Amino acid sequence: MNKFSVAEIELNKREESLAEEKLLLREKENSIIHDKVVLRKETVIKQYNSFIATQNKNTQASVYLNLVLLQSAIRSYYLDIHKYKDFSGSVWANKNKQAAYTIKWLVRFRPIQIKEGTKYLSEEIFDVNLKFALVCGFAFLDEKVVHLIKKNKKEVDFLNTTKKEGEKEDSFYDRLLYDLRYRDLSGKKLILAFEAIELAFKYSPVETKF
Repeated sequence: MNKFSVAEIELNKREESLAEEKLLLREKENSIIHDKVVLRKETVIKQYNSFIATQNKNTQASVYLNLVLLQSAIRSYYLDIHKYKDFSGSVWANKNKQAAYTIKWLVRFRPIQIKEGTKYLSEEIFDVNLKFALVCGFAFLDEKVVHLIKKNKKEVDFLNTTKKEGEKEDSFYDRLLYDLRYRDLSGKKLILAFEAIELAFKYSPVETKF
């Protein structure tokens, strides 16, 4: 039978006490995350209602917002954010990280689902989750940065009207949409992309091109 010294017994007691504190802290953290998910879910539903109203009639009639998938996406977002905070020791995640992880998890779960019996599946319907994810993610970014992204897309789209098919260029928005469609973009890659845009705006707010 193993015998422990007084010092070892004391260390074991402290370790057990620490484990209990961690468990209690985890329960409190889960409670906070739950409350955050509930509040954020209400916000995203409002964003969806505004977003879907801007889509064509065929898309509006063909899709719906799956609340179970939406809740899973939002919960995964907060778990990711809390992991980042624990790892970095930060209290807050900055706007680029919030935008990136929002996009990541909405694209991953694709809460906008196609209604059963839908016959005409357009490109707009297939991309609806990607565009919605960008809307929700961009809501965290600085308004000037979002304006720059939209301005770049508008200018590139206009220039493309005068170019042949093989000569057309992609705006930053369209490249991001393409990457979300065909590649598995991590939160870190999205963060880097948004940080790059911020720097581009900071040092060349007028002539910036992507």
